[in-house]
Amino acid sequence: MPLPPWSVWLEAGDLAALRESLEWFQRPPGGLSRFLGLFDGPMERAWQKVPESARNSAARAIHSTLQTVLETTGRSLTEQPILDALCAEAGREISGPDGIRRMALSGLDRVSRRSVEAHRRAAAVEGGISGMAGLPGLLLDVPALYGLIFRMIQEISITFGFPIDPHAEKAHILKVMDLGHQTDLEARRLGLEELQAMQAMLGAGVPGREMEKQVLLRGLGALAEKLGTGLTRRKLAQTLAVFGSVVGAGVNYQLLGDVGDTARHAYRLRFLRRRAQERQNREGRPTRKLSLDS
Repeated sequence: MPLPPWSVWLEAGDLAALRESLEWFQRPPGGLSRFLGLFDGPMERAWQKVPESARNSAARAIHSTLQTVLETTGRSLTEQPILDALCAEAGREISGPDGIRRMALSGLDRVSRRSVEAHRRAAAVEGGISGMAGLPGLLLDVPALYGLIFRMIQEISITFGFPIDPHAEKAHILKVMDLGHQTDLEARRLGLEELQAMQAMLGAGVPGREMEKQVLLRGLGALAEKLGTGLTRRKLAQTLAVFGSVVGAGVNYQLLGDVGDTARHAYRLRFLRRRAQERQNREGRPTRKLSLDS
């Protein structure tokens, strides 16, 4: 994938991280996604047997959860534990975004990975409990699952120095979440392009209200319906296996990993874009030339 024009203001280590993140979005699905792919035929037949009312219930549950979480974005999250973790990594006091900007990217990566792993474990426990109920447990699973997903994305946002603003961050959080559900490589490529365009708007200072308007124009209902279909198909695997709780835990663990890794690389890209812009403003000349085969 070609490097963005702003990459010419990055130093060697940051440039390597940029390449790594861009390449990550081109990778095929993980192990569990491939495993669940073995059940595509049986799951498709099972999906056709799911009543329309059940499909709609999943979409409504996700829509309600998205609305609730968006309305309360940032209100229930305490930044201090994240700052404490960053202080431990940096070996000095980190009190906010300015200090985070000066940290080595490797330290931010370690803190964000620990956040993803903690949320994966929590989601696995919750999925194991709801999985014992089979498909009906899906409706019990949705609020807790997506609450964990939103909290994880917000923690990663703060880790990379982007405070949670109720208006400016809503569209970005939803785009990260949507992209994290994608397993098709072409859909991921298009999603990455949209994400980068959104990050450029945020970096250019597009008003938060304008970003919020874009969320509403796209429609939470359409997004919820798409996520509901995808999640229900994943959860159907637990009705095909003997140990539904094990599959439920595994599906949740993998989903949090997919969305979490997407969030890590998405905010990493945004962090690197900001670092490049700051260096451009400060120094006025690029670190290197942008080659055509970058």
